[in-house]
Amino acid sequence: MRQAIIKEDLSVSFELDATIPEPREDEVIICAVYAGINPIDWKGAREADSVALHGELKNPVYRAAGKDFAGYVHAVGLNVHNFRVGDRVTAVNHSSGFAEYSVGPVYTTALLPPHVSFIETSTFGLAYITAALGVFKNRPLPAPWNPALRDAKNPIVVYGASSAVGAFAVKLASLANLHPIIAIAGQSGDVVKSILDPKKGDMLLDYRQGPGKLIQRLRSTPEDIHFAFDAICGEETSELLCQVLHPEYSYLGRTLHLEESVTKIPQNISCQVAFAPGLWEPNDPDGPDGENSPNVGPRAFAIVAFAYLTFALENKLIQGHPYEVLSNGLEGLLDALKAIKAGKNKGVKYVCEIAATRGFLDV
Repeated sequence: MRQAIIKEDLSVSFELDATIPEPREDEVIICAVYAGINPIDWKGAREADSVALHGELKNPVYRAAGKDFAGYVHAVGLNVHNFRVGDRVTAVNHSSGFAEYSVGPVYTTALLPPHVSFIETSTFGLAYITAALGVFKNRPLPAPWNPALRDAKNPIVVYGASSAVGAFAVKLASLANLHPIIAIAGQSGDVVKSILDPKKGDMLLDYRQGPGKLIQRLRSTPEDIHFAFDAICGEETSELLCQVLHPEYSYLGRTLHLEESVTKIPQNISCQVAFAPGLWEPNDPDGPDGENSPNVGPRAFAIVAFAYLTFALENKLIQGHPYEVLSNGLEGLLDALKAIKAGKNKGVKYVCEIAATRGFLDV
């Protein structure tokens, strides 16, 4: 098969004779049609940076990066019973996405209804499951697959609501009937504006008004705030959220591990990282037996989340993130990675059509 390799300087090379991966017992091999590009694809291009972000991972990492992909099931593992060859699916994995054939773990793969496109669902993947983990995993909150009762009050703040992760957090919170939703964004706030329901107290706040006014506005909400999700994890964003969370029984979700020298979280606030790579590891360090616990809870959560994704797509309850298609397929990776690194992809996700890659023919 053919695949694209991201080098440490973010340049991209093409391999024309790579071996099509064989599925392990709990995997499917997907003939990829579209792939999505995430910030981690440039942040983890250097091995040292990848280890700093994720730690030493036990699960094998494929030469082709790329987390999000959608296409047709090409082969299934021995213990896979819910997917068949030819099924239309979308999946997320720690790697293998920037290739003609990608590897989909069964617990992070979703069946696609006929009316849903590959291009749209290539925007879900990592952002979708990270948002689900950050808002609902180990939280005393109703979930989208078991939403809150009609008049329930569960205020939640989402910082970075126009990012792909933040937008999916807002969408999932709305589907769980968590209100009021307080979405914090900048110039791309319109990405989630239509999802918010002012009649239920939802609001969109602009972070550019400054932290002082932002805190004042958040503290003026009628209900105490016990839940927040930080999709940005800047030097001050989590600290700002901690200032508006109730001092007792409050929860903060983050997309990145804490740098204690930079961000201080009060001991009375439960802080948890939405660590998607942990889904593909053999063990769950937070399990009942510590580091040697088999990876049961996180994977079971992911299975439910991706089964729900199929249901939500079938019933038109959720849409993908706004996207921009790269010209020339994976040949556009270099420019896309540089643009993401420079913060130029405001409110959109870059996706590419694998078959449109001219470099597969020219090299």
